Amino acid sequence: MNDPWKGNIMNITRTTSKQKEKLEVFIERSGFFKQPLFEEHPEGYYALDLDGRYVKVNKVCEEYTEYTKEELYQLTFEDLLLDGKEKITSAFKKIVQGDIQKYECTIKTKNHQILELEVTNLPIIVDDEVIGVYGTAKDVTQFNQQQALREENEKLHHSLVEHSPDGIIITQSDVLVYANKEASILLGATSKEAVIGNHIYELFPKERGEMLVKYLENAEKGLPSSLHEEKLIQMDGTKIDVEMKIIPTIFKGEKASYFIIRDITEKKLAHEVMINSEKLSVAGQLAAGIAHEIRNPITAIKGFLQLMEGGNLYKQEYFPVISAEINRIELILSELLALAKPQLNNFKHKNIISILQHIVALTQSQAILHNIRISTEFHIKQGIVFCDENKLKQVFINFIKNAIEAMKDGGTITVKAKQVEEHIVVEVIDEGKGIPKEVLDKIGTPFFTTKENGTGLGVMVSYEIIKHHKGEVKIDSDSRGTSITIKLPTSKR
Repeated sequence: MNDPWKGNIMNITRTTSKQKEKLEVFIERSGFFKQPLFEEHPEGYYALDLDGRYVKVNKVCEEYTEYTKEELYQLTFEDLLLDGKEKITSAFKKIVQGDIQKYECTIKTKNHQILELEVTNLPIIVDDEVIGVYGTAKDVTQFNQQQALREENEKLHHSLVEHSPDGIIITQSDVLVYANKEASILLGATSKEAVIGNHIYELFPKERGEMLVKYLENAEKGLPSSLHEEKLIQMDGTKIDVEMKIIPTIFKGEKASYFIIRDITEKKLAHEVMINSEKLSVAGQLAAGIAHEIRNPITAIKGFLQLMEGGNLYKQEYFPVISAEINRIELILSELLALAKPQLNNFKHKNIISILQHIVALTQSQAILHNIRISTEFHIKQGIVFCDENKLKQVFINFIKNAIEAMKDGGTITVKAKQVEEHIVVEVIDEGKGIPKEVLDKIGTPFFTTKENGTGLGVMVSYEIIKHHKGEVKIDSDSRGTSITIKLPTSKR
């Protein structure tokens, strides 16, 4: 059975002579088609008859299609369509029924260029009869390309975030609104949904609240934070060590803060093992000097004991000397054991001058074996720093030991200390041959060493320790020797 409705549609889309005549009269008499607005408008303006043939076009239509007006008047809109003809033809049939249609279509220009257009078509009605179609066309090719690129970038970004090895969380008004899978694992949550909705301050210790407020305020102003260490509190209350960076971002059209969180628990454990390994290495290398230093008081004690054993009288003046020598041995051994013993961070307010005096006493004997004298120039009586004393001793011993090894022909190592504004500056200066520039640039790189039996970790570990104390290390070298400058902030009790 024939579809009567379909038949009606087909009848409507056949332009009669009467309708053509009405359309021509309408266009001729219509002031709009003669106005400059029609011809000069930045969008394509046109009129079609009921067969879809162009009967009036403006200059932009010529530019879009690369056809002249005369050529366009020989074409229908279907002749320009690249794809989707059935869908757009169906929409055109609805227009001639009196509906307004808006859609996008792709056309091929005369020179075979692809153009995407946003089209709006309205019926032209005269005496309650649709006699043609009036339309506008806007070139959206570039916009669509940019939109497609944005969508592709968003998908790529979302994929990168979801599969990032770092935990990613986004907050708005201090509340978590997004978390990737890694973030939920870091927080010990069963799912990402279990994380969302939590308050950001619940994830960090209370004493870090003030610092977190500062970071979030800076993010609000568009300023990212530096990469820094924090303690992250998991859902069960366990604390883990993380590195974190906060970046300002936009989430769903609103300002937000983007947290990048990395678990460094294993890294810190490995770092502590490396530091303790290097401490043992330093202690072992000091053994020869320590043995020499201990042998002297032992020889004195042995001699006095032999004198006392051979005589009948015990002279009282022997005992203070023996006691002093024993105390000397105890001091040296305690310094060596303190250096070698693995310890957790033990930060206290300490006098850097006292630390340096102990280090000079400990390394003096090793220096003497190499015909080297260690002199000191302390321009302050005390300089209080907040530090882990044993780890700072490890740093100074390492630098003095390196200075001794650099001075094959003997000489003097000078240890200086002074205060510059809010910092204590310590210098270790040797009289060696200096370090070549190509070697100097690599110093501090893991496992880089110029020593036959070196590990390449000593200087790197020293750098890390000073960095952990919020200090700086600088090495200057020329043919006259090498100067190592260590800068540490003074203690703010």
